[in-house]
Amino acid sequence: MVVNVVENIGNAAIRAGSSVYEAIKFAIICMVHMLRPKSYNPAMITVLTKQIYFTAVEIIPFFTFLAVLFGSIIIGFVVSLAFEYSLQDQIGSIIINFTLDEFAPFFTALLISLRSSTAVNTEIAVMKVNHELSTLEHFKIDLIDYLFIPRIFAGMLSVTSLSIIFAIIMLSSGYIFTLFYMGMDMNSYIKMLISSIEVKDLVVLISKSVAFGFVIMLIPIYSGLKTMQSYSAIPISVLNGMVKLFIAIFVIEVLSLLLQLL
Repeated sequence: MVVNVVENIGNAAIRAGSSVYEAIKFAIICMVHMLRPKSYNPAMITVLTKQIYFTAVEIIPFFTFLAVLFGSIIIGFVVSLAFEYSLQDQIGSIIINFTLDEFAPFFTALLISLRSSTAVNTEIAVMKVNHELSTLEHFKIDLIDYLFIPRIFAGMLSVTSLSIIFAIIMLSSGYIFTLFYMGMDMNSYIKMLISSIEVKDLVVLISKSVAFGFVIMLIPIYSGLKTMQSYSAIPISVLNGMVKLFIAIFVIEVLSLLLQLL
């Protein structure tokens, strides 16, 4: 019985390691294609434009509403905590670090994951089951250039741009609470934020957003490609893809925190 348990654990570890290796290999292949100028042909640009619209532009009204709602609540909570622990002198750096380094990219990644990643996973899985992918390959169409790279690139651009928008909205709503708690005028608030921003904060915001955008599209695409040839396998593929995606998001977040502590 002990031997069986050990064998099961070993087999599970081998399967997990093999899956991670294949995913990393697929990610590297996609990155290589992203660096090739010939990948950016007119057909790819058309798909990329449409994907950016669906992923980022279409969601802006709802995204702005959530940014104002959650941003105001979170900033108000952060400001009140700063006053509770007598950190008024550091309130600018606290707001900047929390908004740019942590909350804006993380919240944006979660929202785009729930809205777009599931759609991309389902789309690729359906194309796999309907043999559309094999048809495209039959006509010598590069799936990576035509289907995958536009979605991955759109994810990176969308998460980065929306993270910046979210950060701006959060920082703007922060003025309401600094006015309430400190009686600070707008010019003083802007000067406080500008003096608190460091290059590191901008680097963290952009790099995390790009990393989140990359996995937000890569993992659903990879999961869709692994779908079994059955319509009943599509929901399983989407579920497995989302679980792996959320694990990847939290791994990136943890790694980012560890790197910032170095």
